[in-house]
Amino acid sequence: MSKRRDCIVEAKEYYRFLLHRYYNGTATAAEEEELFTALRSNTDEEEWTSLISELHANAAADPAYDPALYEANIDRILHPAMPLKKLRSYRWYYAAAASLLLLIAAGGYLNRQRAPKAPAAPALAIAADVQPGRNGAVLTLGDGSQVVLDSLHNGVISTQQGTKVLLRNGQLSYDASAAGTVSYNTMTTPRGRKFRLQLPDGTNVWLNAASAISFPTAFTGNNRTISLTGEAYFEVAPDKALPFIVKINNETAVEVLGTHFNISSYQDDASISTTLLEGAVRVKAPQQSRVLQPGQQLAINRASGATTFHPLVDTLAVIAWKNGNLNFQDKQLTAVMSMIARWYDIEVVYETTPPNITFVGEIGSDVTLASVLTFLKDSGIHFRLEGRKLIIGA
Repeated sequence: MSKRRDCIVEAKEYYRFLLHRYYNGTATAAEEEELFTALRSNTDEEEWTSLISELHANAAADPAYDPALYEANIDRILHPAMPLKKLRSYRWYYAAAASLLLLIAAGGYLNRQRAPKAPAAPALAIAADVQPGRNGAVLTLGDGSQVVLDSLHNGVISTQQGTKVLLRNGQLSYDASAAGTVSYNTMTTPRGRKFRLQLPDGTNVWLNAASAISFPTAFTGNNRTISLTGEAYFEVAPDKALPFIVKINNETAVEVLGTHFNISSYQDDASISTTLLEGAVRVKAPQQSRVLQPGQQLAINRASGATTFHPLVDTLAVIAWKNGNLNFQDKQLTAVMSMIARWYDIEVVYETTPPNITFVGEIGSDVTLASVLTFLKDSGIHFRLEGRKLIIGA
């Protein structure tokens, strides 16, 4: 009986999670289908009504909430005659943080006793709230001079040996049609910045915070080789005659012809991961060379060089940063804090061993640090903020 009761509790928690995701507008198509399938086979209307009532109770503090729609929505959700994807009777906020939906579990996915839920509270008061990151980068030209891209207007920002460097609507691009001598440029994104780049061959690159990419002002020879530190998403321009090669360090490279993929190679992460979304890539690691198919990921341990192959990953979660979100799905507290530190340009310090907490969900990258800290506080994480230093306590 105990195991059966545990399964029932775990299922209830999962459906609560799906309802939260659906009401907040962050559920994936697969999650919505799961929710609707469960509702169509509903055998416990009282239980579902209870779960939905929780959402309405949390939403009551929202001025946009209309309690008159409650009964109608209950009926539509419990007895769906049509897809419910368009049903949004009110905006729902968790911990009063717009675009914020995070559910956590200590020691595993939704596997601990839920604490009593406190009423939605205003965002944590911080003397000087930290704003989220934004578009911005520094471009180092072939002669060593630097151009700060954050506040420049559209137009030609440099000409190097016949190659024009252009800025338009937050994207840097290169016109190498009249290129002469080739030089190398480096785009660097500080913490709290990200930027988009189009390489001379037409390849599009999204560069995440605290990253750098080095590349020639024109591709010559028999390949297109660039180098990367940090994280970037690539949509490579097809050219069978010129393989595209990303060098990650002295021992690892990713070779492609034309494809969409993400590489994460932050120095403070334990591994370097390559995730393929479209096409095919060959990852050359110290101990293994492997061709990836869409949906697959290869992680290389920095210390040992050992590889871990993941045959099926959530690619949308991997590139959430590119699409304006910080995805914390199945990540430990330390990994989440690393992401927050890079995006909000803060320092994270642990006074004790970090608690064993695993997150699910994601936040919009446009919320301020106060909104994130409010959630951490409500989740039982002890911390204090001193300037731009976030100190995690016991």
